[in-house]
Amino acid sequence: MYERDELREYIKNSELRIFNKKIKIRLSSELAKKYDKGIYTNYLIRLQKELEMLEKLQIKYPSNAKPFLYLYIVPDDNFIKLLQVPSTFSKGKKGGGKAVTCYDLDGFNLAFGLSQNCLENKDINNKEIERIENEIHELSHIILGQFMAGNQAISEGVAEALPLFGLDLEEEFLSHQEVLVSLDKDKIYSMKELLKKSRERTYGDDPILPGKSCSFRLSYLSSYLFVRGIMEIISEKYCLSKESSIQYFLEILKTCSIRCSNEFLIYDIANALELSEEKLLMEKSVQEKAIHSILEKYSENSKKSIKGR
Repeated sequence: MYERDELREYIKNSELRIFNKKIKIRLSSELAKKYDKGIYTNYLIRLQKELEMLEKLQIKYPSNAKPFLYLYIVPDDNFIKLLQVPSTFSKGKKGGGKAVTCYDLDGFNLAFGLSQNCLENKDINNKEIERIENEIHELSHIILGQFMAGNQAISEGVAEALPLFGLDLEEEFLSHQEVLVSLDKDKIYSMKELLKKSRERTYGDDPILPGKSCSFRLSYLSSYLFVRGIMEIISEKYCLSKESSIQYFLEILKTCSIRCSNEFLIYDIANALELSEEKLLMEKSVQEKAIHSILEKYSENSKKSIKGR
């Protein structure tokens, strides 16, 4: 069913603010008054620092692009509709943010859409690891948008892998680390199962800890383990650094996603890396490899959690 693009209409009538040489803002004239009063400044400074963290990965974009990060700030009372937040994540929520289509030609293919209450009067020194990881997760979606679109299972895995694996936030995110290493093998989804959940719109409907971010949903955990495992295979196979293995995988996704989708995309990734198509799609050996890698890296904390597994 066709749905009118209300965000496009909102952006068409928005005002532009330039925060710095990397971040631009679009918002209504009413919200622009709050921006001009500095009500959003603390949040934007925090976001700038998180963007700088991701820049340490030195990701090179297609055509050597150097796009602006656009923030599309929308009213709280209409954020679900304007940002098209799925019902799985919108129930009971009074605000939120996600990657959305970017309508500005000098920006990334995706912008960061946010309800206004996500930015108001924030503590500039808030170093809560779950918050930081969650915000970098959304920025990672925007980065991935330069290489591919679609395939929720892969996209969410990359969005988790860049902060947790690429930036080593997993080392500080102990509650997440403990969940991963104590995760029963039977609860991990194969890529075949994740693709099915995405088609049925049940991806992410499987939280394992109440009140936690999407990082603690079985779908997201499984996607992360898959992508992390692939990146580690690339690193070992081609003797690449962590940063180079991330770049290599993103470039694989760019070429494979142009010609393939769904299960065929997984087959094409397998062929690009000379791996078994059926094993990559149906089995969980890549995900298990990632869990064991986490165990080895964080043995002191992890072995206590894995005892008796």
